[in-house]
Formats: sequence, C-alpha cells, structure tokens
Amino acid sequence: MKGYEVKLLIPSKWAGEYNPENRIRIMKCFGAEVEAFSTTGHERLLDGLSPSEASAAVFAIGMKKCYDLERSDPLIWWANQSDNPENAQAHKETTGREILEQLDNKVDAWVASIGTGGTILGVAEALREKIGHVKVVGLEPEDARVTEWYRSGSMKKYRAAVGLPPSKSLVEVMLEKGLPDEVLTVKDNDTRETMNRLCREEGLFCGMSSGANVYAALRIAKKLGRGTKVVTVLVDRRERYFPEYPREHYVV
Repeated sequence: MKGYEVKLLIPSKWAGEYNPENRIRIMKCFGAEVEAFSTTGHERLLDGLSPSEASAAVFAIGMKKCYDLERSDPLIWWANQSDNPENAQAHKETTGREILEQLDNKVDAWVASIGTGGTILGVAEALREKIGHVKVVGLEPEDARVTEWYRSGSMKKYRAAVGLPPSKSLVEVMLEKGLPDEVLTVKDNDTRETMNRLCREEGLFCGMSSGANVYAALRIAKKLGRGTKVVTVLVDRRERYFPEYPREHYVV
C-alpha cells in the first residue's frame, strides 16, 4: 500500500510439525517476496539440540541473514521485531489503550503468547501504569520456550555463534522488568481443541495462537474466580494452518 518492496525470510525447515505453505501463499498475495532460507553450513551449531533449542538456533540464523541484508544496502531497512522497542511501544499506545477504554480501567489479568515480546510487553506496560495489581501471564509452545532461551543464555550464545552483534531483545527487557508474573507452556491438543470451540461455538475463525491465548485465559479466569476480568487477544486466522490439518501446530 505504501509502495515499499517487502522481502520476508522463512526457514526452509523448522522444528516440529510446522508447515508454512499457506503462510507463504498469503504473503505472496499481498505482494511480498518470500525467501525460504537453509541452515546449511550451521550443522555443527544445530547438532544434538532439543526441538526448542533448535528453534532458537534457526531463529538466530534467520536474524543474521536479515542483518546482513540490511548492511548490504542503505536502502534496506530491517524491522527486527524481536529487538525493536517500537514493537512494544505500538501496543502500549494502541492495543493497551483500547483495552483500558473498553473495560473502564478494570482488568484483573492480561494473558498473551510471548512470541517476540511486543504485544505482551506493550499491553502489560499500559495496564500496569493504570492498574498496578494486574496479573500478566505469558504463553509458550512446548517446542519454543522463548523465555528459557534468554534465561539460560542459549539465545545469546546462538546469536554470537552466527555473528550477530550484541543487542537486547524485547523478551530480555520484559524479563528484566519482572514480567510476566507467570509463564504457561500450552500443549497443541489443548490449543487445537480451544481453536475448534471458538470456531463452532463463537463463529470465530481464528488460528492456533488465538486458541492458545483463549485456553490459557480460561484457565486463569477459573483460578482467579467469578467476577474477575481476564483479557486476551485473537491474533491469527485459521487459513494459515490448513496444510497442517488436522494436526495444526502452535509455533512462535
């Protein structure tokens, strides 16, 4: 829409059952160039890693390719949503503000997938400025335990191994702020069942990340008790996951 050319990089092979076929189709319909990158040359780095650690290493390899592209041409800009503070700031100023307005500043808990950290951190900061006691709950897939990547130092190690300069991620900023208050690991079966319920009972054709968010929000609401206000977001659509049906996979 703005006339910018967009290039998106996606791993040619990812840990787990992830199948990006429809994501690539959708991105190409919007006019983006999509490049599947290989991890060839990084076999030693990936050798013997668990699925979660392999995801972290592949993520670092992709980031290095983006970094190199940006350095190769002054007309190229890399969004770098994992490290870019504007990612979280945008959600603080828009998503967070909208939640406060719609609920008259009465929120007991905020539940969201962690991912790059932008949504969960930005909204949490907006809510905490108005409501000091709000509980913040972050979610992770079983095979991409993002907070563990940074707490253990493994992501820093993988980024250094592929040649990325030091940089602080939004997840690290979030952890330094003592957020989230609780991290839940959500299983694919629970996520899938909630996604199906949202479709059949609510008419909401959302994807696995949304299913994970709602599943966890229901758990937190049950724990906090009747009358509490628990907020989450629906962040994806189900057509992205069609090539994986009926075994859709919850990924970062």
